[in-house]
Amino acid sequence: MLERIRKEISGIREHIDGKCVAVQVPEGLKQYSAEIMDALRRNGAREVFLFIDPNFGACDLKDREARGLGADVLIHFGHNRFGRITETEIPVIYIPITLELDVKKTISVLQEINGRIALCTTVQYLPYLNEIKKLLGDKIVIGKGVLATEDGQVLGCDPGACNVEADVNVIITDGIFHGILAKMQTGRKTYILTPAGKLIDVEPHVERYLRQRETAKILARDAKRVGVVITTKRGQMYTDVAERIAEIIRNAGTDADILVCDYFYPEYVEGMPYDAYVFTGCPRVPIDDYTRFKKPVLTVAEAMEVWGR
Repeated sequence: MLERIRKEISGIREHIDGKCVAVQVPEGLKQYSAEIMDALRRNGAREVFLFIDPNFGACDLKDREARGLGADVLIHFGHNRFGRITETEIPVIYIPITLELDVKKTISVLQEINGRIALCTTVQYLPYLNEIKKLLGDKIVIGKGVLATEDGQVLGCDPGACNVEADVNVIITDGIFHGILAKMQTGRKTYILTPAGKLIDVEPHVERYLRQRETAKILARDAKRVGVVITTKRGQMYTDVAERIAEIIRNAGTDADILVCDYFYPEYVEGMPYDAYVFTGCPRVPIDDYTRFKKPVLTVAEAMEVWGR
């Protein structure tokens, strides 16, 4: 991995030589932080600022903060460009890191699946899709999402690459979340195929997810005051949506306030006078962090179900 990172940095030397550089890295690359900063300086960077905040995607771009630090360029490791961000305050260099995939094992598993496959993956395995498509031909269908910038790429907020004519969805990734969204959006059989070649049916996970979300909605219906949360993250800030949701909740006879944060953590709202929250940013927050919050946290779509009738 380190050698790969160093090679990527060497390839952008002309863009960083003599410049002040800001850097964002995902959690999985933080262990290489010192080596990344050393490599940037070896390749001519005058100074390097490393953001240590959690970073889960290119929707959380720190170009405004980087400019405030006096940086000339921002290097964003681990992701590619997010479709909703078309302009930045300083130049941004995206360096998605490709992880190893057992292509032979992957092909073998896919061949055992009946019908045409809508094949998708996260950014870490995107370079393998064309090779797989070439080997399996028309059995593989590769679509494109709305917010993702590459064919076949799924995001936590956008499983749209699965919206193609196919019999089954297969998503090459480590986690279950993308598969749950793809199953719910398309309604067809969906599998997660891990990089090690393990095929996982998401159906039991979808059933558990639906029970969890139904519980959250039931609890939210009894709320007397709701916090509608806006995140200031570049690609997730939907102020107009928050205002509209707050108005809908008020019209339904429930008090609602608009709250603002960068990261939405349970400890930030500990002791606040709200019985439920609606998070207008990444839908993974109310879903993945559900058990960490003492009060129900809904997505925008769920809020519409509860108060929009």
